[in-house]
Amino acid sequence: MELTQLGTSDLKVSRIALGTDQFGTRVDRAAAKKIIFSALDAGINFIDTAHIYGDGRSEELIGDAIASVRDKVILATKGGHPHTGGPSPKNLRLELETSLQRLKTDHIDLYQVHFIIGQYTPLEDILEVLRDMQTSGKVCCFGASNFYTWQLYRANDLCARSGQAGLVSIQSHYSLLERDIEAELIPYCEHTGVGLLPFYPLAGGLLANRYRRGIEPGSDTRAGQLDWADRFFRYYATERNFDLIDLLSAFAQKRGRSLAELSLAWLLTRPAVCSVIVGASKPEHVLVDSRACDWNMSNEELAEIGSILGDKNRYLRYPRRLWWEVR
Repeated sequence: MELTQLGTSDLKVSRIALGTDQFGTRVDRAAAKKIIFSALDAGINFIDTAHIYGDGRSEELIGDAIASVRDKVILATKGGHPHTGGPSPKNLRLELETSLQRLKTDHIDLYQVHFIIGQYTPLEDILEVLRDMQTSGKVCCFGASNFYTWQLYRANDLCARSGQAGLVSIQSHYSLLERDIEAELIPYCEHTGVGLLPFYPLAGGLLANRYRRGIEPGSDTRAGQLDWADRFFRYYATERNFDLIDLLSAFAQKRGRSLAELSLAWLLTRPAVCSVIVGASKPEHVLVDSRACDWNMSNEELAEIGSILGDKNRYLRYPRRLWWEVR
């Protein structure tokens, strides 16, 4: 698999990254190890996790699995999620140390602030902690997740003014069904070289044909098992989106491809995208994900996809409020 530079860092990462938010919940220890080694066999060297995933079990399972191959993995994790106390300096320091222990490593290649939207810790305080992490050698470089464009700009402006290394990457929702970051975030990333790491690229499984129009999510799906996943499913599962899914599926089938391959291959053509973070609950999912890298879309194909998607003003926006709604 092709490797590419991660934003403004020196790290070389695979175009597909293994997302592990299901590790420790729907994916047990044995399955996690199989998935990780299937990813490595497919050329995927980039693994993304977070302090909060699986109540910490995701990092533990990864740490156990990669102990003998740590030098072959670009390891990314996140800290400072509001559900674990937010990105306060004290919390970020504590969560980094905990993550290092769980992952059985002495350094994190990419450490990301998980969420600052709706949080009140001054950016200056967050950046000071990140600088200390990097100076200590415990973090190679740092990035962001779930920042507004202005927050990312402000953070990197403060870094430049102080002579500090800036945030090299940003994680954000981005898919064929959700393209609001094309308005501001992508142009900013293109201009500055910050790498974009889309997550939720398959819209929670809708763009992998795991759900059907008019049929409730099955008990074996994330939307059927997890309240937060069900909220996102309800948001994405509109009649218009199912119409788009039908058209996009037909487009992919004509080319002997799956809808998931189409969705990932399209993202890999987008400006500023370094690697696409894709979750997997089975080893075979990794093979589908990696095949997307072999599809070099032509300008004609991209134009046809654009005509299917239609008016950009009608696409869904990232429903950040859904993270906080509790039934």
